[in-house]
Amino acid sequence: MLKLKQPNYPYDHTLALCCNGITGNKELLQKVNDGATDLKAGADVYEVSASTGELYTIKPLQNQDEDDPEIIKKLKKSDMIKLYSNYFAGKGKPARIVYDALMVAADDKCPFCGGIGRPRNLDHFLPKAHFPQFSIVPINLVPSCRDCNMDGKGESVATTEAEQLIHPYLDDNRFFNEQWISARYVSGRNNEPGVVEYFVSPPEHWKDAHKKRVINHFNDFDLALRYSKEAGPRSALLLAQFQALVNLPVEKNTAKEIIFQTIIDNSPFVNHWERVMCIAMMSEL
Repeated sequence: MLKLKQPNYPYDHTLALCCNGITGNKELLQKVNDGATDLKAGADVYEVSASTGELYTIKPLQNQDEDDPEIIKKLKKSDMIKLYSNYFAGKGKPARIVYDALMVAADDKCPFCGGIGRPRNLDHFLPKAHFPQFSIVPINLVPSCRDCNMDGKGESVATTEAEQLIHPYLDDNRFFNEQWISARYVSGRNNEPGVVEYFVSPPEHWKDAHKKRVINHFNDFDLALRYSKEAGPRSALLLAQFQALVNLPVEKNTAKEIIFQTIIDNSPFVNHWERVMCIAMMSEL
């Protein structure tokens, strides 16, 4: 939904900062140092796969039934989760600078829902429960609002190209630069306020997998309902302003240009809920 710039912190630098913070656990530090090369290689595969829409080809842990499966050499799942919780996200640790930089870079807008939610923490795009080797990979850490992190994305794992959510750092620009969300404005009856209904309408020239991806993203994050809630009071206000101009009187099409087209022209991105809403209202009124 919202494109984020790739983090300025490369993986090997981030890993080194984490290691600098491991001062009381020599065993963990040794295991991380021993596995550093393999961890870096895995992060490189992640970056290439995300850039080509093929993250689904990276397999999750195959030995989930074990209490604490080994990930790389002697590094276990619990080691990687501890590396994130204690030495990456831990306050006062050297790597916390990366955590904070990732949060600030989102400009207080959750990229999964197009900015209607405010990020509260970093979400593991590939969940650390299934992909602990990527627990501190900066491009796997996405600032996310609570609704998207807890109620929307969860810990689901894509097994096909079509099931993948949109990756804010590395996905194809088509998902950010081409309109695939539309809306219809349904006028109210008996002086009742109108309703804005949102739906997915990807470009016809997209391949089926890309169309299914945006449908899944839209549904998983419940964007139809969440956008309609945002649109309710805003559409009522704009409609009142539009009607006030018409009553002056101002020619109807001119009033539309003043109220709705101005918002459309100044929207921050093509799939912004308010821009899509105004397009719908322009055609329905």
